[in-house]
Amino acid sequence: MRNAPEPIILSPPRVLAFTNQFPNPLYPDWAPFNRQQLSELAKLCPLDLVAPVPWPEMLRARRLSIQPQKQPFPVRWPVFWFAPRLGFATHGRSLFYSCWPAIRAAAREHHPDVLLATWLYPLGQAALMAARRLNLPLVIKVHGSDLLVHKNKPIILPILRQVLSEAAAVIAVSPNLAQAAQEQGAQPDKIFLVPNGVDQELFAPQDQQTARERLGLSPDGPLALFVGRLVPGKGLEMCLGALAALPQARLLVVGDGPLRPALMAQAERLDLGDRVIWAGPQPHGDIPNYLAAADVLVLPSMSEGEPNVILEALSCGRPVVASLVGNIAGMVEHGREGLLFPAGNQELFVKYLAEALERPWDPQTLRQSVAGRSWAGGARQILQVLAVAGGKKLST
Repeated sequence: MRNAPEPIILSPPRVLAFTNQFPNPLYPDWAPFNRQQLSELAKLCPLDLVAPVPWPEMLRARRLSIQPQKQPFPVRWPVFWFAPRLGFATHGRSLFYSCWPAIRAAAREHHPDVLLATWLYPLGQAALMAARRLNLPLVIKVHGSDLLVHKNKPIILPILRQVLSEAAAVIAVSPNLAQAAQEQGAQPDKIFLVPNGVDQELFAPQDQQTARERLGLSPDGPLALFVGRLVPGKGLEMCLGALAALPQARLLVVGDGPLRPALMAQAERLDLGDRVIWAGPQPHGDIPNYLAAADVLVLPSMSEGEPNVILEALSCGRPVVASLVGNIAGMVEHGREGLLFPAGNQELFVKYLAEALERPWDPQTLRQSVAGRSWAGGARQILQVLAVAGGKKLST
C-alpha cells in the first residue's frame, strides 16, 4: 500500500468515471460521499460520468429514462437491467451490457485516458469489461461493504479477485480495506490510500436547543441519533434494545430501507412509544441539523469501511458510540472522541451509550480530530493516481 504520489501533473488526465453510487434525479440524496468527491475531482480534470440507475427505481418513478446532465460535468444515467431471480453473481455482466452504449458514447465524445470505477461489485466487473473494450487502464476505488461483505460470498469472490488483480491501480479509503484488497489479489505497489473527506463548512457545531426547536423536537432529555439505511448489518435493532434499557433516552432515526416495518414492529413490542422518532430520509444538507440536535451518534454496524457519517458527526462536535469494525478505530479514539465496543456486544453497547449520553463532551475538541479531512485534498490525491495510471507525465 502506498500514499498517492506527490509529483506535479504536467497535464491532467481525461477521466471517464463509472459508479452506481451517485445521486440521480429520482434520488438526489443518494451516496452524497461520491457526489462530493467526484465534484471536487471534476474541478481538477476533464471528467465524464456514467451512473446507472436500477430498473426497479425507474419503475417506481414511472420513468423510462433520465435525460443526461451537462453541468457542472456531464453525467449519463443509463438503466441497469437485471433479472433478480438469476442471482447476484450475474449482475456484473448485466450491468456492463446495460451501460455499454452510454460508456461507449461517453468515451467517443470525451476521449478519456483512464477509467475510474468506484464500487467493487457488481460495478467493478462491468468496469473491467468496459476497460478492456476501450483499451483503457482501470482504477478501482473500494469503499467498504463492496469488498468486506462480498469477499465472504464464494460465488462472488473470484470476480473480486480478478478485478483487483487486473486493475492498474486500487484506491482504498482506509488501511483495513487496503489490506483486504491485497489479500484478494491487488498488487501492493498498486494500492493507494485516499481517506474520505468531510465538508467542514456544512458540518459545523451549532446550538443544540436551536436545532431541536428547528426540527420540532422536545428540548429536554438525552437524544441518540442513527443516520443510515435501514438494512441488515447496520445494527438498528441493537439501538432499539438499548433504548428499552435506558428509559430516559430517546432515539432519532434518519433514513429508510426495507427493514423499517420490522424495526417499527420491534419498537412497538418494546413499548418504546414516542421515544423513537422516525424522521425518514433527509437531504444531506439537513443532516447537520440532526447532528446538532443529538447528544451522540450511534453506529452499531456489523461491517463498515470508513463510514462518512462518523466524520460528519465529529465535524459537528458530536461524539460517536460505534462498533469496532472496519476502520472505525482509526477514525475515533476510544474515550476521547467516542466509545467503541465489539460488534454485536449488546451489554457493552448499552453501557457505553448511557455513559456517552451523560458525559460532557467538548465540541471543538471533537471537531479538531477531523480538521485535516477534506474532499478537495482527496481529489488531489486521486488525480495523482489517475495520472500515473493514464500514462501522464509528472514533473521530477
